[in-house]
Amino acid sequence: MKKIVLSATLLLCASAAFAAADGTVLIKGGTFVMGSPESENWREADELQHTVTVSDFYIGTHEVTQAEYQAVTGKNPSENRGAKLPVETVSWFDAVRFCNAKSKQDGLTPAYTIDGENVTWNRSANGWRLPTEAEWEYAARAGTKGPFSIIPSPSPKQANYYGHYPYNIEQNYFSTGNLDVKPGTYRGHTVPVGSFKPNPWGLYDVHGNVSEWCWDRYGTYPREAQTDPAGPETGATRICRGGGWNDFAKHLRSAYRSSQTPDDAFASRGFRLVRNAK
Repeated sequence: MKKIVLSATLLLCASAAFAAADGTVLIKGGTFVMGSPESENWREADELQHTVTVSDFYIGTHEVTQAEYQAVTGKNPSENRGAKLPVETVSWFDAVRFCNAKSKQDGLTPAYTIDGENVTWNRSANGWRLPTEAEWEYAARAGTKGPFSIIPSPSPKQANYYGHYPYNIEQNYFSTGNLDVKPGTYRGHTVPVGSFKPNPWGLYDVHGNVSEWCWDRYGTYPREAQTDPAGPETGATRICRGGGWNDFAKHLRSAYRSSQTPDDAFASRGFRLVRNAK
């Protein structure tokens, strides 16, 4: 299928989505600073800035929908029902099983070997998989360096989150006139994927709607530069990124990291697909 190649130069100037026939965009690899500066408001201690290089990869323009999930698995575990809504209430294990099933359906080599709760990743496979934490942040930032790819921060009209709590309201709760973005609607549920404008690289809902499972186990960032990191070899929890419909704006930041045990499933968590570019 034809895919559209999006260069960083082009995308930083673009304002529209560039979706390919299979719902992916090609993200050209590069080097970026992962994590957040100490000056960033509501920064967490685990967001140590470090230099990371990622290779080219394809990533879904939107979170996997309920229609897409049901077409592959025959099931829909979501609490908020709707074909165009993101699938949610899926565990990390559900997500990797979906990746393998869709790979087989599409004639691709599955990326994962699944033996009970032991999951290994064949990094050379061309099948669908979850993004690494580094790939997710690189694509979500889309060349931006601030807290969000939406400048200065997302309003409830630009993302689906707990809109009563926009960025920095905690220190301005009784002086909202000081805020760049004022409090707004809290929807209390997911909305159809693509309801808002995409980020500069054509990705929808990287801030809000549902948080997204990544491949990596949770761990401390290294200080040294890395190339195509995939997280620590051991750990009890897996990374989730992007924040969901019930999160405060500070938890939608590009650098914000959350994690859950891989068998947990919540109505505010889904996932997005990735595939190797080579």
